[in-house]
Amino acid sequence: MKINKSKITIGLPLYNGEKTLRRTLDSLLQQTFTDFILIISDNGSTDSSSKICLEYQKKDSRIKYFLKKNTVSWVWNFIFLVDKADTEYFVWVADDDYWEKDFIEKNISFLNSNPKYVGSVSDVKHFGKYLDNYLIDNNKKFNFVRPIVGTLDEKITNIVEFNWILNVFSIFRTDKLKKGLIRNAFVSWDFALLLNLIKFGDLHVLDEILWHRDSGGNTSSKSFLDALKYQKYSWFKTYFPYVPFSIWCLKNLGLKIFIKHYTHFRYLNFHTAKKILFDLMKKY
Repeated sequence: MKINKSKITIGLPLYNGEKTLRRTLDSLLQQTFTDFILIISDNGSTDSSSKICLEYQKKDSRIKYFLKKNTVSWVWNFIFLVDKADTEYFVWVADDDYWEKDFIEKNISFLNSNPKYVGSVSDVKHFGKYLDNYLIDNNKKFNFVRPIVGTLDEKITNIVEFNWILNVFSIFRTDKLKKGLIRNAFVSWDFALLLNLIKFGDLHVLDEILWHRDSGGNTSSKSFLDALKYQKYSWFKTYFPYVPFSIWCLKNLGLKIFIKHYTHFRYLNFHTAKKILFDLMKKY
């Protein structure tokens, strides 16, 4: 399917989102920037999500709904949406988030005027019962998302050392996003994607809250190991989750940068191994 009449594609990866889906869809359809197409990829929902999507699709011709018979990894669901896009811009939106009315308009306006940037997003406000579990640095201008600018080395350091990757929900230039897309599902795929995209330009953050993000999620109550199994990874990627990401960084960022951030990769792998071992001990 070719989509080439609209300015931006909104990709909504969906799974059992009936509780928040209407709020999300309403926020998208109320955008002041109306020249968009909304593609929903339902990852085999078992609740009333499908019914809700079909209801909205009947009301608005900009909505295209796809239902997968079998659940796949969230990564492949994200990739599916990008593959369907043939517009100048693309953005993912979670099924439990919502935007202020001018989210698209203000981010596209910035990108139109600043060609060196590959993506733009607004500041974000979190809500939900799991928010207290997050580490917030009140000394920073942006707590959960921050601009990724500077030299390539500075941008890599920013992404690797900063424990949030919410820039992945930026409005991107579609051609650059497709060039940087990684067709391999593994833990921290979103980190790797951003590390690829910053080769093409900087990532901007608007200094106002136009995006509201739920801090819960479908896997929030699961153990770490159960959450990994839920993502449909292979056996190796489930029990050694950060090894593929570490190998990807070594190959794509180079040995010098990998060594520079070695303590970070060591922490990811050894700390995660302890968590998985603890989960296994509790089960068996």
